[in-house]
Amino acid sequence: MPRTKGSRDRAFAEKRNALIGLARALLSSPAGRNASWREIAAACSVSVSTMNHYFADRGSLVAAIVELAESEGAPYLAMTREPSGPFAQSIADLVFMIAQGFTHGVLALQVIGLGEGFSAPGAAKAYLGHHLEPVLGAIATRLERHVALGEMVDTDVRFAAIALLSPLLVAHLHQSSLGGSQSHPMSLADFGTHHAAAFVRAYRTENA
Repeated sequence: MPRTKGSRDRAFAEKRNALIGLARALLSSPAGRNASWREIAAACSVSVSTMNHYFADRGSLVAAIVELAESEGAPYLAMTREPSGPFAQSIADLVFMIAQGFTHGVLALQVIGLGEGFSAPGAAKAYLGHHLEPVLGAIATRLERHVALGEMVDTDVRFAAIALLSPLLVAHLHQSSLGGSQSHPMSLADFGTHHAAAFVRAYRTENA
């Protein structure tokens, strides 16, 4: 008996998502940074024609990786938007959550988005639109609520969101993807504590 359209659609989505996971693992590794389309297919244990069936090209694969991550990360973005306590505690919690995300797979997304985005405008657009901007927007929303509570100075919360996220991203790239843990080791936990405290000192109101 032939499969129904619904079952075919589910099977297609499941296979596509499996390929996305395998490709994400490759593209975030040193071996995958210059991988050809054929090498990506081989890492996914499929033929080039199968890859072409699910993805139009490398750019559409990268876009699919980022879009799936956006969908899977929606609950975490929702948590990011909401203050978790008074200003100092909320910022410490947020820094810890971002660091945990980097440690558990989100850093790989940065490696792919930045690496592929620098050489392909379509990949850059996908990374910005489906990952970096949503993350910055969620952080800015949390900060905006602290401003409304009178705990944070009235400032451009988008700029402040970039100021909060960027040092964490650089530190984790430094220690992980760039190999700094071997040549220039540092405690990421201590860095997170230092960064959160510095951010609070810079942006809290006198009453916070």
